[in-house]
Amino acid sequence: MKNLFSINKTDNPDATGFDETPYLCKTVSEEVRGKLKGAFSIVEEQTAPRELTEEEKALRKRANRYWMVCLGGLLGAIALFLADAKAGIYGSLSFLHAIDLALLVTSIVFNIKAKRVNRKLNESQGDSLKLDFSEASKRLEAAAAEAARELGVPDTALTVDVFPYHYKVSGDTVLRVGKAGKFDNLAVSVFVKDAKLCFATAQELFAVPLSEIKGFREYDEDFEMDLWLKPEESDSDRYKEFGIRKSGFLGRKGHGYFGLRIGEDAFEVLIPCYDWAPVKELLAVHGVA
Repeated sequence: MKNLFSINKTDNPDATGFDETPYLCKTVSEEVRGKLKGAFSIVEEQTAPRELTEEEKALRKRANRYWMVCLGGLLGAIALFLADAKAGIYGSLSFLHAIDLALLVTSIVFNIKAKRVNRKLNESQGDSLKLDFSEASKRLEAAAAEAARELGVPDTALTVDVFPYHYKVSGDTVLRVGKAGKFDNLAVSVFVKDAKLCFATAQELFAVPLSEIKGFREYDEDFEMDLWLKPEESDSDRYKEFGIRKSGFLGRKGHGYFGLRIGEDAFEVLIPCYDWAPVKELLAVHGVA
């Protein structure tokens, strides 16, 4: 059984296009494709490391000097503490004790100053990213809306995550790219039109006749994904029952997903547990159990 959203990376590790299938019925125009690519390019450019401004370079140098003073003061305080304790006079009003306390206070003060400078530097860089992402988001939303119109996506469509399959071919063997259970999840629009279950990505429309849907298979397995795509947090009331856990900064881990079977075990669409119920209900409304 082949994943409907399969990507062959044999010749190109960066490939993103899906394999040809009988169910791929429409793609967006070159004009819209160019607009989508342009919006994504803005994000790529702005998330790439950029050179610091002169003001930011000065802030970085100042923070580094503060950290050096902080570290020197802390190490000096520790050394004098050990020397004082070894001499058996720690706790007295010794000269070493006084210096020890002074170094410790200095370390704390410069630690606070360094953190303040770093916070200012992070805010400076963050503000520029917010502006860039705002512009990219506007262009992406406009291009996505135009693509949806071309593909005929209704406003009532479900937004569902699916798990594509990345692979490469070595001789007669098909090898999965990436570790087992790790998925690059994809948000698609799902709806029924003309007795067909439709899956619309940003650029393609897949249409599966309802008569060719042959039930589903439940996978009692763990899954992991690099990015949580939902507007609500994974621990919100809507998703709490599924026990989705954080994995890294933006990724998530969970357990259980479903394979919607198409044809006589020819294709399947993998849908995570947290998005399965709406799809099952949509099929039931149209007489597919």
